[in-house]
This record gives sequence, C-alpha cells and structure tokens, in this order.
Amino acid sequence: MLNKKEAMKNLKWIDITKGIGILLVIFGHLHITNIFRQIIFTFHIPLFFFIGGFLFNYNKYKKDTQLFIKNKLIRLVFPYFVTNIIILVTYYLLSFKLNLNIYPIINLIGIFYGNGAPLNPSTKFTNTINIPSWFLLSLFCGYILLFIIAYYHEKKGTAFSCIICLFFITIGFNLSKYVYLPWGFDIALVSMVFMYPGYILNYHISIQKILNLYGIKILFILIFSFIIVLNGNVDMNIRNYNNLLLFSVGGLLGTYLTIELSKVINRNENTLSRFLIYIGKNSLLILLFYDFTPMIFLNIFDAFFNVKTIIYNSVILYGLNMLLFSIVTIIIIKRMPILKNIY
Repeated sequence: MLNKKEAMKNLKWIDITKGIGILLVIFGHLHITNIFRQIIFTFHIPLFFFIGGFLFNYNKYKKDTQLFIKNKLIRLVFPYFVTNIIILVTYYLLSFKLNLNIYPIINLIGIFYGNGAPLNPSTKFTNTINIPSWFLLSLFCGYILLFIIAYYHEKKGTAFSCIICLFFITIGFNLSKYVYLPWGFDIALVSMVFMYPGYILNYHISIQKILNLYGIKILFILIFSFIIVLNGNVDMNIRNYNNLLLFSVGGLLGTYLTIELSKVINRNENTLSRFLIYIGKNSLLILLFYDFTPMIFLNIFDAFFNVKTIIYNSVILYGLNMLLFSIVTIIIIKRMPILKNIY
C-alpha cells in the first residue's frame, strides 16, 4: 500500500498535465506559425475534458444528484459569472480611456448565453468579453451528461453506456452544423468522446497497464503525427472538427502523450515540476484571466513607457506578458478572502 507521501506524488502528474495544458492554451492564442497552432489545437481543450472525466467520481454523488449539481455550479458556473461581470464592469469603466466598444446590455446577453465562438455572423449571443471562459459552462454541461452515462454504465454495463455516449457525440456533432447551443451544450455533447474515456480509464485500472507499454507509445506518436497532417486545423470553440473520427483520436492521443510526459516530469521534484504543478493547480484562474489582466496592465504600462506595440509584435514577449500577469492575478486573488473562496 502506498503511504500518503507516495500517493500525493502519484497524483501530482494530474496538476502537471493541467499546467502543460494551460500553457498550450496561452501559446495557442499567440501569433504562432500554423503548424504549431495545428498541433496545439488538436488536443489542448480535449485534454481538459479528458482530465475532467478522469477525476469524475460517480460513486461519491450517485445517491445525491442535487449535491453533485450544486458542487459543479459552485466550482464552474459561479466563477464564470463572477469573472465575466468583473471584467465587463472594468471594461465599461475604462472604455473611454482605452477606446473600447462596450455595450453592457448586448455583452450581458452574450455572457448569459455562454458562447465563446464568434457566430457566423457575430451576434449578441457571443460572449466577446471573455471568450476563453466558454469552457467552464460547457464543462458543467459535460459533467451532467457524463453523470447520465455513468448511471447507465453502472446499471447496464460498458457496452450500453458506450452506445449512449456515441449517441450524444453524434447529436452534438450534427447540431453544431446548424446552431450553437447556449452554454456550449453542443460542444459538451461532443466532449463525451474525451470525458467518457477519461472516466473509463480511471474506472478500469487494467487499461492503464496496457497503455504503459513502450511500443504503444511509439505507435501513438506516429498516428498522432499523421492525424495532424490529415485533419488540418480544428477548434472546439468554433465547432471546427473536420473529420470527427480523426479529431477524436487526435485529441485522445495528444492527451495521452501529454500525460506520459507529465509522469516523466513528476519523477523528480525540481523547478520545472513545481512550476507546472503551481500553474496546474491554478489553471482555472489562468484560463479566466490570462487574456484580461495582461491587457489591463499592458495598457497601464504603455501610458508611461510606450511598450505595448513592442510586446504585441513579439510572440515571446507577449506570451511571457500573459503568463507573468496571470501569475500576478493568482497572487492577488489568493490574498483576497472573498475572491479566494470563489475560485
């Protein structure tokens, strides 16, 4: 049996994986070359859906559905609305100084509709205030769907739950061609292709032993490389999946390879592992503020030092700016009891 220290160490790879994932989210939204963007977008959001499924504990909540929903509302939905209202009010107060086009009523509609995608054409149902935050509402919907699948997995077995999962995925994929549902519910349906395998992998330990074989890792790297070339640019937020099968396999393989890298990093405690664990534990905060806080600070500094253009034109400087002020945001919020309790 593992002692407490060993058990905690074995769980740290999850935070390292989330740390790598949130770094990819940041760098994926910089002005990088298309091939790097293609690689990152193949799996950076699927990775977080997968981890969500892996950490899902059906046994804890199966006798108290209301407690489960309450827990996810507090952890995902409440932070979404608090953050977006904070950002909307801040933008509105600074709109005249920063020449921002802020329309409070339209922005509020976008926030409550909960879609991060620029609809074609862009409408009042788009949350343009904080686009990355769409993930929280979609993940909340995903947990509700996974709860349903887990119920049938326990009652009817793996085969039946797989059928329900495939049904959800197919419905979501086809719906997204015609309409973007509130709270990214159509994305949540498609995300079952990542959340359900995450749940199953944690449920059936024997699968993890098979995936640890060295030969499988080499094979997965080769398949992942081919999928990047074959399936092109994908983006869950704008419902650009291209070939659904290739998108699903690419997302799962990219996630698997990231997890394996995280386990390697976790073998030794050093500056890199501690840094990734830190940002992994705070990935929710970084996701919610990495676009907002750096922009505010950059505009403040630009008034004195005229550096905004220089930083914006450098991928490295702008990426470091987003990461640095995301960490500053974490430090500030952790020192504010009211906000600390929300996040």
